[in-house]
Amino acid sequence: MHLRLPDITAELATASGVFGAQRVDPGTLVLLRHTPRPAVHTSVVDLGAGYGPIAVTLGRRQPRAGVWAVDVNERALGLVRLNAATLGVSNVIAAAPEQVPAALRFDGLFSNPPIKVGKEALHRFLLDWLARLVPGGAGWLVVKQAMGADSLHTWLDATGYPTRRAAAKQGYRLLQVHAPTAHGRRPPRVDAADLGVVGRDTGGQWTVLGHLAGGGGDPVHLLGRTGKRAVLKIKGGAWWADQLTRMIEVVERLRAMGYPTPAILATGHLDRDRSYLLTEFRAGRPRATLDFGTLQHVLDAVDLHARVHPAPVRDWSTMITAFLNGGIAEFAFHPTVLPLARQALGLITRPVPALPTGDFVHGDLTLRNMLFRRDRLSAVIDLEGFGRGTRVIDLVALLQTPAHPVHGNPAIAQRLKDHAISSAGHEPFVACVVHRVLAALAAATECPDQLPDARQRAHGLLRLLD
Repeated sequence: MHLRLPDITAELATASGVFGAQRVDPGTLVLLRHTPRPAVHTSVVDLGAGYGPIAVTLGRRQPRAGVWAVDVNERALGLVRLNAATLGVSNVIAAAPEQVPAALRFDGLFSNPPIKVGKEALHRFLLDWLARLVPGGAGWLVVKQAMGADSLHTWLDATGYPTRRAAAKQGYRLLQVHAPTAHGRRPPRVDAADLGVVGRDTGGQWTVLGHLAGGGGDPVHLLGRTGKRAVLKIKGGAWWADQLTRMIEVVERLRAMGYPTPAILATGHLDRDRSYLLTEFRAGRPRATLDFGTLQHVLDAVDLHARVHPAPVRDWSTMITAFLNGGIAEFAFHPTVLPLARQALGLITRPVPALPTGDFVHGDLTLRNMLFRRDRLSAVIDLEGFGRGTRVIDLVALLQTPAHPVHGNPAIAQRLKDHAISSAGHEPFVACVVHRVLAALAAATECPDQLPDARQRAHGLLRLLD
């Protein structure tokens, strides 16, 4: 198959049963002639890639961008790999939809979408993937006018994706779809200097394959190099340089016991007060809830916390005791949560005695920081805030989901409660629950839109102390 564009001429292998097998589809050519090349160190996705004319062209136009070629047809994906290899385009990743990490977000989306699947299926398809654009990202869709391009344009606008007609050629409409910015700011790109430092420290250049959702306020990116994938997190603050160095030994000790956390590939200083953490990539998806099968895997992992004893630099038990014995009783809680705060304070006797310490403590061991494959725990992530203390702190953090009064699971919550009490006793459990409740209510007082959720979660946790 001959692909001829103003800037690229190439021969691409194709086969029967793959879209556009007889010639490069005219709509694809309209898209490729009227869309900008990706920016450096960004990531884009070609949906319904076929044998890869869009993905390969994007990859050649911008060798320093990651290009995902996504298709449900395995034969098509094999042709994408063949064509990319033949043309020396090393930054194209051919993948079935389920092989694209669930947390991955893209700067751009390009597609000659499968109109013939029907309107309802097409709308679901587009909404699923447009939702994976970063805020402020752009999608480019080419659709034949006679196949409903104008009605699709109207529907996208009405659905909350501002759309404009970027070109109209040969009976096709090229639609530029903007990802809304209402739910956040566009994450910062990794610049060449940062990638240069990481590449120097790890012995080779990396390509940005996408942004990873989560990570709090820290930029998190998926990187790729010769079939290898890694997660890059950038931390701001001078304190993190030493913390990440301490993390290396702790993670090595945890992994030696079979703890499911990614290996650290490198840490280092970028500039000013910024540091980076590079870990191996682990496949898996977060879960919204726990069942008894997955719960046991989680409890087995948390029990390993008692066998690792970090340096006493960041002591979570001491911080919780200081919080409860400090000025939290005089804090001006929002009136709607003040009764809950008083109820929580009434469950402890001040001064609260020192909590047990010495165990490894994750510090934010919630379901969003766990990845599962099928029913097994495949990874505990975001360990960099670790410290020492009692593992009851992590068990109480996990309790927030099953203890929820509306969406929770009382049996799972009771099992977690029993495990926490057997680990360190009843009084440390009560202190950790009260801390979790008061900290959440105080934070929600500062951010009133969080008050309804904080109130419900507090009700659920306090009910466990009745």
